[in-house]
Amino acid sequence: MTSQFHLAFPVRDLEAARAFYIDTIGCRPGRVTDNHLDFDMFGHHVVAHLVAERPRTARSEFAGHEVPIPHFGLNLDRARWTQLAERLVRTRCVFREFPHVRMAGQVGEHATLFVYDPSDNALEFKSFRDPAHVFTIDRSQDAPPPPPDSDEVLRPRIQAAIHRLRGAVEDDLMASGFLDSIGAMELVAAIQDDLGVPLGALQKTDLASVTTLVSAVGEAVRAAGRARA
Repeated sequence: MTSQFHLAFPVRDLEAARAFYIDTIGCRPGRVTDNHLDFDMFGHHVVAHLVAERPRTARSEFAGHEVPIPHFGLNLDRARWTQLAERLVRTRCVFREFPHVRMAGQVGEHATLFVYDPSDNALEFKSFRDPAHVFTIDRSQDAPPPPPDSDEVLRPRIQAAIHRLRGAVEDDLMASGFLDSIGAMELVAAIQDDLGVPLGALQKTDLASVTTLVSAVGEAVRAAGRARA
């Protein structure tokens, strides 16, 4: 028998957990009781336990990206990762970071995405360009992490905020009519709350596309940093 990873984690609602892990993620159901659900998550044994109160979380950093702690997930081959990413994008899934490539050109380059389940548990799914590099340490190719105002760091967070409000990422928000709705203000508020930086100076032209929005938010992040200094 192949070795299986086992994880038990807390949820607030078993039915919501069942819908997310079976219908959205694509896990196969296992044993069920009145206080837990077993899942086959890509061959691994994962169990959702009903709890009255979810444990507190913290934030850490990896390769310039802020990551929620704890989180769990899987390293998948690229075909299965792409299939899962596309399925998650089609849903109203709550992304922490939209699917993107991290550490491009470096040892350890991988595609990744962060989502939250209905109980606010954070999950990360990765796909390494070279699976042999999952545990590789190559200091000769180390590169400094991208700055917090870079496109690489901001874009997946901003795309996640757009997805939460729109249901899908549209690279041309102006053409979609997005700015004609209350959604523009909601988007700015969501990004501001997520990043903890003031965005009150944003103009409509800043929201014309994801690219211009990333640029405008990056300037706000830099300005906030200068103010703190």
